[in-house]
Amino acid sequence: MKKFICLWFTFIPVSTWAQTLEELCKQRVDWGETPGIAVAIIEDTKSKFYSFGNSNVEKREPVTSKTLFEIGSITKVFTCSILSYLVQKNELALNDAAQKHLPSSILLPEKNGKSITLLNLASQHSGLARMPGNFSPADQANPYIDYTEKELTAYLNNCELKYEPGTTYEYSNLGMGLLGFILTQEKSKPYSELIKEVVLSPLGMTQTFIGGQMNSKLLATGYRESTSVKAWTWTNQSVLTGAGGIVSNAEDMLKFLNAQLNSEKTTLSAAFQEAHKERSEASSPSMQIGLGWHIRDHKYVWHNGGTGGFRSFIGFDPVKKRGIVILINSITGADDLGFHWLDESIPLKEIKKPMLLEPSVLKEYVGVYEINPTFKIEITSKGSALYLQATAQPQFSLYAEEADKFFLKVVEAKVNFKRGINNQIEKLVLYQNGAELKGKKIN
Repeated sequence: MKKFICLWFTFIPVSTWAQTLEELCKQRVDWGETPGIAVAIIEDTKSKFYSFGNSNVEKREPVTSKTLFEIGSITKVFTCSILSYLVQKNELALNDAAQKHLPSSILLPEKNGKSITLLNLASQHSGLARMPGNFSPADQANPYIDYTEKELTAYLNNCELKYEPGTTYEYSNLGMGLLGFILTQEKSKPYSELIKEVVLSPLGMTQTFIGGQMNSKLLATGYRESTSVKAWTWTNQSVLTGAGGIVSNAEDMLKFLNAQLNSEKTTLSAAFQEAHKERSEASSPSMQIGLGWHIRDHKYVWHNGGTGGFRSFIGFDPVKKRGIVILINSITGADDLGFHWLDESIPLKEIKKPMLLEPSVLKEYVGVYEINPTFKIEITSKGSALYLQATAQPQFSLYAEEADKFFLKVVEAKVNFKRGINNQIEKLVLYQNGAELKGKKIN
């Protein structure tokens, strides 16, 4: 299903960016977009933290700047930071064939005589698929922990590239995970030790870990709508850790952001600057990519991340020396908020405040609605909550705009209920991706 993307042009009239950001963050918690949010910003050499909501809804534990969040794919820019650092030390070269740094048991595919380079992996131009075809986790709620070198070898030795390496941008968790694995092979260290040695320790990031490899009560609970989800964990045998395994907080991510802006010279400064350089176009003329980092309109360097119950964003303007980190313990995301803070001409998505309806009213919508003989939508209620579940799909919450009109938060979709004789609900209409699907109530 298509991800919820909409535009919002209503801004809160306050006097400074910081105040505006504070109001917008608070609104996202108050209106139920996310249980909690932590934000760190750098502007005019000054930094500030904002924290709202709960890290655990059931325990009502407040979010703070120390609360740990899964940062998902922002891990990829850490992986590319290691690569860039080793290139600066002349231990690797971006144009090296990736095959050169792999065990002899792994034979990477080629296409049209072209082999995959380290640069191809770092710039998402490897030709590899987004995910390996043999990715079949034993626990869907903790998907990466059991994908090991054995599975990676079996897949790479028998797969075909979609594109000739270096020709086509396609975002690949497999490709970046493979890059992380190559770096561990090169340095003969597990990813957890390598990232600590090269990036975390030099920057004083003592509150950043690999998911599952720490014991901390500060880890937020992730949520998919109102349902808590299991934390993602990784071991030293999990070979795709470099694609999404890091857990961090606003305080440590501010240190990482500050280092990207080169506010303080470190042993990583040159490596970071090289990683920010545009290497090629990424998906559209308005988007470019460096080493891991994406660049919007040749101005804003950024990356986002998502796991089963978390979303994250980091972005900065290297010219104006200002940047932002946003950490959220739900799957709604806040990329729009990050981009809008960097450039107010970039619009915000629409945030809707749900209307509360009595449980007796919600029960009127309960039933099974037939779109066609093989596709039905079941509507259920529990207390003051209404849920939708289509055939062979997960259950999602419905939120009321007004009586008989509802919307979803996890996807861009609306559901309107239609009444007939005696004012009884007779059908629903699902609006999604420009289509209208009508379903007659059959039960």
